[in-house]
Amino acid sequence: MTFDELIELSGDQQTVWLNEQLAAGKTPDDIYADLGTDKSGLGKVGLFYVPPKKSFMVKPMRGYQTTRLSGNEKADDAGIVGGKTIG
Repeated sequence: MTFDELIELSGDQQTVWLNEQLAAGKTPDDIYADLGTDKSGLGKVGLFYVPPKKSFMVKPMRGYQTTRLSGNEKADDAGIVGGKTIG
């Protein structure tokens, strides 16, 4: 899988794939190399390796580095009048 393909998946699918790679014996550095990115590259799209849990996790609010909505934004944040949560 490429980094761009990973980004197109949902957050749950992303963490499942990344954690399957860990279960197969790869290190986080191996996974970064396979994707053609690094720790900060995944961090920019809201994916992080958490050493105490030995797994990848996705941030609930992905931040300003990505254009993908997390679902927690208000409609007004996306320029839509109404103020309801986008889901």
